[in-house]
Amino acid sequence: MTMQEERTDRSPNATDVWVRVPRRAAAWGARARWARHAIQAVVIAVVGWQAAGHVTSGGQSTEAWCPMGGFEGAWTVLTTGRTVAHVHTSSLVLAATVLVLALVGRGFFCGWLCPLGTLQEVVHKAGRAVTDRVPPLRRLRRRLERGAGIERWRRIDTVLRWGRWLVLAWAIIGAAVTGTMVFRVADPWIALLMVAQFEVSLAFVVLVVTLVLALFVQRPFCRYACPLGAVQSLAGKLSPIAIQRDASACLGCDLCNQACPMAIPVNTRTRVTDTSCNGCLECVAACPSLNGLSVTLAMPTLRTRRTPPATEPDLQAAAASEIMR
Repeated sequence: MTMQEERTDRSPNATDVWVRVPRRAAAWGARARWARHAIQAVVIAVVGWQAAGHVTSGGQSTEAWCPMGGFEGAWTVLTTGRTVAHVHTSSLVLAATVLVLALVGRGFFCGWLCPLGTLQEVVHKAGRAVTDRVPPLRRLRRRLERGAGIERWRRIDTVLRWGRWLVLAWAIIGAAVTGTMVFRVADPWIALLMVAQFEVSLAFVVLVVTLVLALFVQRPFCRYACPLGAVQSLAGKLSPIAIQRDASACLGCDLCNQACPMAIPVNTRTRVTDTSCNGCLECVAACPSLNGLSVTLAMPTLRTRRTPPATEPDLQAAAASEIMR
């Protein structure tokens, strides 16, 4: 562990104060990212193998790998003892597994296991790689990030995040009333599982739109429309695990905000319990302070606690990092 002097008071009217802050080894972040990406790759490989097997040999339907189907059909199963069409027993088991994971690890499923979330991450990183290497696109992106309209887009983003709760209500109520999986017709997860069949449908269109938006916004479907993410975020509120921020060790560098794929303003939190958090640990991996951010166990709370950052942040940069990354 190394110690490095960092200035923690940058206000223009205050005397500079320097303290020694233990630094987090860069290797920790690299190992955390490699572990997450390895798990994501294994899940993608298993789901891809299952989808290919269904197309080539008519094996088990790929919808058996859909946990959302378990949540959609849960009410019908509990009240009538019958399952909704296209809902498999494995879907109910997967739905229960997602709930357990949320209770134990908060957003672990979304950040580490969900193939659709992984695909959105890959597309976004590919888009960033292209714009970083093409000067006109890089200049355009920076202009958009610094534009006066970024605050307007931040407000739009906040409103759009309510969309997944509306989709969740539509999916569950619709399935209970009609006895069918109403969300299935627009579910990009189903389109992804059945992409090898080259079937053009509303779900396929939603998938394409999601991937196009992912070039500009990280995990757009996860942010604005995923009902499964809404379910697990509710259950995750009861999880004792969360990311804790130590304001006294915060360097005010804004790296945690820039790293968060869900655009959570981590440097304004005491404990990150936002329903958008997917537990990817990217903010912790990016934090240069050893004690600035850490994963801790504590009594669950339904309230998101906020504290002012240890330093005065660059408000324009923070707003830009929330939307255009």
